Amino acid sequence: MMRKFFQLFMIVCFASGAHAQDFSFGIKAGMNLNTFKGGAEADDAGNAVESYSNGSGFHVGATFSWEATELMGLRGEFVFSQKGGDRSFDGPSYYILRPTSDHPIYATGTRKAELSVTNSYLELPVMGYFRPLPWLEIQAGGSAGFLISSTGFGDISFDGTTSNGSPISLRHELDVHYFTDKPGEATFINPPSTVQVSGENIPYPQTAGAFFEFAEDRGNLYKIMELSAMAGISVYLNKGLYLSLRANYGLTDVTKTKADVSLVKLDDTHQFISRSDKDTNVSLQASVGFSF
Repeated sequence: MMRKFFQLFMIVCFASGAHAQDFSFGIKAGMNLNTFKGGAEADDAGNAVESYSNGSGFHVGATFSWEATELMGLRGEFVFSQKGGDRSFDGPSYYILRPTSDHPIYATGTRKAELSVTNSYLELPVMGYFRPLPWLEIQAGGSAGFLISSTGFGDISFDGTTSNGSPISLRHELDVHYFTDKPGEATFINPPSTVQVSGENIPYPQTAGAFFEFAEDRGNLYKIMELSAMAGISVYLNKGLYLSLRANYGLTDVTKTKADVSLVKLDDTHQFISRSDKDTNVSLQASVGFSF
């Protein structure tokens, strides 16, 4: 549907305004208000234990415009844009201690976690625009984004009981780098913080990476490419300077199923349960720009 729209739009532009062709370029920058939209995980009773909230970021880039007529044209952009959001978990869960790779210790209990995720994209939006008034512009189109950085920070606390009946309670920070973190990656203080399991002091991290509880590489959590639809308005303060507000709505799932695992429970063999829900980016972008 979107492809047919652009084909029709370009035909109209060529037919009605070939005599008024005009190319220009510009720059823009601004702030993003971001969140994830997806299925929140629930406990066995159906109560939601996961939630998403707004995070912030910024964008900056270049714009390239083709004016077909005085009323309409096409615009392409090359933009660095930060997306993501805050993810919270509060409910029944598990925790995996790995003093050695061959002998993990499994615990069940209650997990509370907060993680603020920043995913940085190079975006290539293509939009048609319409100017009903000389100072007002309406835009709509689509964008392809390519993930170049994926990080997050937060903390986690866990209270529960190990499979052999030892009570444990721990808290540590999260400093995640989804592109580079390895399974089991974490930072320990010296001497490390420990919990006692069957009379033995078992260390737990001061700061854990993205895949600390993983025993094997399940791939990056976030996909490299996303597609989105966008629409917005711009108000021109003079011929070149403008203020813009744009909504960016993700169309594709940004998470990989294998790495997107349940935090509520493991299966009967203590293996991760993959989640197949669709997670998308939603952003509201406020910009100031100048067209030359």
